[in-house]
Amino acid sequence: MTTMHLYLNGETIEAKAGATLATILPDHPAGCSIAVLRPGTGAESKETAHLRFTTTAGDIVVELLPGVVLPVPTGDDLDANLRVHWEDKYAAAFGPFHADFVPDHQPYRYDRGVVALGCGGYDANTSYLMFSRLQHMADHGAAAGGAVLGTVISGLGIMNRWRNGDRITKIEHVFSSVDKTSATVTTDLSLKLEDGMQIFSEIRINAEGYDEDHGKIDTACTDSVEHLLFTMRNASYTVDRTASAYIRDHTEGRLNVPMERQKPRREGTVTVRTSGKSSGAVYIYTKDVPSNQHHTRTGTVTRGVELARFATAGTKLSVKVVPEQLDLRGLPLGEAVALAKSRGLRVFADNRDVAGRVVIDQKPATTLELLKEGKVELVTVALTEVIDVAFDYANAPLTIDLFRRVTGLKIYAIGSMPFFYNIDEEMYLFKPEFPSGVNIIPENVPKKSPPPYALAITNDARRARGMAGVRSVTNNEYGPTGEPFEGTNVIGRIIDVDKLPLIKEGATVFIREVKP
Repeated sequence: MTTMHLYLNGETIEAKAGATLATILPDHPAGCSIAVLRPGTGAESKETAHLRFTTTAGDIVVELLPGVVLPVPTGDDLDANLRVHWEDKYAAAFGPFHADFVPDHQPYRYDRGVVALGCGGYDANTSYLMFSRLQHMADHGAAAGGAVLGTVISGLGIMNRWRNGDRITKIEHVFSSVDKTSATVTTDLSLKLEDGMQIFSEIRINAEGYDEDHGKIDTACTDSVEHLLFTMRNASYTVDRTASAYIRDHTEGRLNVPMERQKPRREGTVTVRTSGKSSGAVYIYTKDVPSNQHHTRTGTVTRGVELARFATAGTKLSVKVVPEQLDLRGLPLGEAVALAKSRGLRVFADNRDVAGRVVIDQKPATTLELLKEGKVELVTVALTEVIDVAFDYANAPLTIDLFRRVTGLKIYAIGSMPFFYNIDEEMYLFKPEFPSGVNIIPENVPKKSPPPYALAITNDARRARGMAGVRSVTNNEYGPTGEPFEGTNVIGRIIDVDKLPLIKEGATVFIREVKP
């Protein structure tokens, strides 16, 4: 056999005999796991309640309600006249075709994404499949109850592309593999491929409320969606917990996220925990479970839920969320303007010095709001007011995490803290606002004088806990914050040391992290 037929993320591809995972996935991120199902290993597949509609404008996936049978043929038997019969901003209808039901002559409410059976002129011989683009109330010639068949769970944006002349070319059932023992989860790209293998390398997520037509973006969930985009900004999902119905990524630690949309957690639903010790954790569901008052829906998996199903604790998965986060804070003004324009935004900045200014704030604040409004206002400061720092994660991870949280560096590429005092240009003190209930335990306490320009925090052993400081010279008795060594946690070093003497007392100092 010279050519192999494979299934990569649900699509059929061909590869030459002897090909490896690296052959078909040359750009796969290092360290991200891939699920591989070998043919003939006893893997079982079951027919799900999901149907894939192939249309001339793109594919969608519909989840049928329990017990519902689609009134048109599926698979290779599709011969119905499924063209766009009519379309407006509220709905698009495919047909006509014959169906057997009695129209109710009553209006019903249809949510966005609902698929229903209706007819024209209250004649079931001219029936059609109606896809609801927006929530609306209408009489579509449906049977009693509204004749809802199911819901679009993937490809909502495709519905907005349909125009007269578009048609449904194929309807097929979606099958899911249910035997985990048949799957190999690996990061070894040298794995040789076999004919008939199924490979799942990436999870794709459509953010809640996002629409390819930016004017139709729903911003009701913008804060929780921004959290999702932030946690997935590096295009990876680290599984720290698995259960029969979900996988979880809580590597960013506990973060506050508002409850914005409580909905049933179906297979492929993405939620964020909004309370408790796991607040901020991102969940991907592999089975249907009821809604929960502490979980807000932030997205839907449009491809690759199989990878989530086979993942184990400790694995890292490649994830792409649409849209990509747009956060300009911390960028030089010139880079920020270029990036914003590349995303189709009009830019309004408070300064024209694109080389000498750094963005410290953006309005609107979140990605969905920016894309919907199509413009951004940038607030900047002079580069001379921004100090770059480097952190010592290996020796002080806990204190660094606390410091990044209180300065804003945990979430944004630029943070800030008040400047407290300059002592003869030898010691510089800052006063970040640590909450009273936060413990700064001793960590990376120096045994001898730290080097010049080491950045340190006073720990709970001293009354001035939370003070940050830097010394320009060594001192054999006291650390960078003016406290004895046992009261000092060294967390990193200042890079822009020449800017320290320029800071005025009472000023706000902006800081950026420089990573190796």
